[in-house]
Amino acid sequence: MPCFGRRKSDGTHATPEVLRPLGVLEKFESAMHSLNVYYGCALTCKYTVPAILRGAQAEEALREYFERAVVLAVLDHPMLQVGLVGEDTKNPVWVRLERLDLRQHIQWQTIVASRGNDEERELSSSSYRLMDTVLEETIKAQHDMPYPDLETRPGWKMIVLHSPDLDYVEALFGVSHANADGESAKFFQQTLLEKLNLLSSSWSPSSASSSISSTPPAADDAPNSGLLEQLQGHILTLPAMSTSTFTPAHESLVDLSLSPAWAVSTALKEMLPSWLRPHPLQVLDWAPQKSVPIRTALRLVHVDAAALRCVLDACRSHETTLTGLIQAIAITSLAMRTRTPSPTTSIDPRRRKKSPTTPAPIVLGTPVSMHRYIRPSAAAASARNPERIVVNSVTYCFHHYHGRRLATLYDLAANVAQDNDAANHEKTCLAENAATNAQRLEDALWEQAARVRRQLAAKLAQGTRNDLTGLLRFVPDFRGRMMAEMAVPDRPRDVTVEVSNLGVMDGEVAGSTTRLKKEKKLSIPHTQMETTETDGSSLGSTVGEKEAAQDFGHVAAATALTHDEGKEDEDDKNKDNWTIERAMFTQSGIPHGVGLVVSPIAVKGKGLTIAVNWQGDLVDEGVAGGLAADLEAWLGSLGREERISFSGSEVKAG
Repeated sequence: MPCFGRRKSDGTHATPEVLRPLGVLEKFESAMHSLNVYYGCALTCKYTVPAILRGAQAEEALREYFERAVVLAVLDHPMLQVGLVGEDTKNPVWVRLERLDLRQHIQWQTIVASRGNDEERELSSSSYRLMDTVLEETIKAQHDMPYPDLETRPGWKMIVLHSPDLDYVEALFGVSHANADGESAKFFQQTLLEKLNLLSSSWSPSSASSSISSTPPAADDAPNSGLLEQLQGHILTLPAMSTSTFTPAHESLVDLSLSPAWAVSTALKEMLPSWLRPHPLQVLDWAPQKSVPIRTALRLVHVDAAALRCVLDACRSHETTLTGLIQAIAITSLAMRTRTPSPTTSIDPRRRKKSPTTPAPIVLGTPVSMHRYIRPSAAAASARNPERIVVNSVTYCFHHYHGRRLATLYDLAANVAQDNDAANHEKTCLAENAATNAQRLEDALWEQAARVRRQLAAKLAQGTRNDLTGLLRFVPDFRGRMMAEMAVPDRPRDVTVEVSNLGVMDGEVAGSTTRLKKEKKLSIPHTQMETTETDGSSLGSTVGEKEAAQDFGHVAAATALTHDEGKEDEDDKNKDNWTIERAMFTQSGIPHGVGLVVSPIAVKGKGLTIAVNWQGDLVDEGVAGGLAADLEAWLGSLGREERISFSGSEVKAG
């Protein structure tokens, strides 16, 4: 390993303390980061600001207040306090850091709308639009940046957007995937929400001076308050950490036992040349992969609480979940918006050519959080709350589409697309036939959604035994293997579309005034409130008691309020509370690997946001943006009319 360390004043190197080598998942993600294939994920939350911290005169106090809460949250999670050394080697390691300069991790952007006139309503509306525009551009820009100086700086960042005219801030928490997964990003934001309210419990308008910019006092009687003494200016002295208290790797947190027969058969399948595989993947003309700089493209889809209730009801009635529905929408959108793929051929003359009408195989992927399988005893020593341990612990479930199943879906989609095209060009189109074609396609879509749910149910029922992540221990050099794969010309993407569902996050701290009012009104059965959010592994109630407890569609609390009840709660809201009103889960562009990434997340009692990410200037924007448009239109029609309307979707030109 090359020499590393911090230079002392006498010119010698001080070697940092090695905490442990990176685990298998951490090595995999670190290799992608170092090769500029994938940088990480981000969870952006819209926080309401207490009244005492609003306005231009309170901005300085708000910044310091927010920074203190971030400090308290970071100190709860060891993976956000360490450096990474040797990223460009086969054996990178985590090292202990002595201090953290918050100026390198927290950036504050003040957004001020132009004041064309003095009417407060127009000024506020302009500020909202400007905030949303700047936020989207900020998210894309941040995803295009690698995490620098990982030897001396932990791989995370917080970008806070604030407007003096608005009563909220947008806080983007970005993290390198080697340090944490999407579920961990959600844990961090929930921790931050708790710390924000923890500090406000000791700071009321009566305790502030006449100058609102005065420094908010620490919560002396609250847990972690003494840790703020380690903050001098913007420099945080990190607590001592040892190998025994540092967060263990994924393979140490969960049981990844393998049966020899399964391990050998799976390894042999991976070693087969493509021409010997029954359904080899092909390069899709709209989603090639190439070694180019990451440029993240993004589309956001918002579904309000009322429409989301209808969507989830429809999922239950069709024995599927939101994850299954979104996966089915993805494959159907591709069938609607892409040309029929070229027939499958082989460069090897020994392989018989397939029928010209057979579409090229497509693979959908669903990341599945392994946090539910973490052994409490393994996590307890390194986490204040083992149930919210920040670490990279995720696996994958694949959904394969090929042969007759895929060809039938393409045929149904083509019929509906032709009907739409005929209607758009005012050609003769029998309404009855068009309605029949649309109903057949909708039936096929729900059939695929239920299929995805069943496959996810089987994946969860399998547990951690014979999991693909268990085989990663046999890969000696992730970076070398990845470089070799990237060097293969015309290599197809392994996954066409990924749906990474973070489920529901709670936007209020337990015990807050607003939450207590809502819980009294909801009267939701206990069985419906039991839920464990996952990275895309939401299941239906028919799977079984254990799986049903994890169903996104059964989180009645996420959408149970009516508009009138929500308005009443907004009017009565305790203005001293911090709450999360919206969340957005996004990921960086990917030149090699997944073609399109779809990331849903909802806030309890609010709505749903779905982000669609892809590699700009490489993946066809018509197909990628079309998927986002279809998600918005089809979920919207399902929310309004309790059926899916396919109008507007058509075969991609050219």
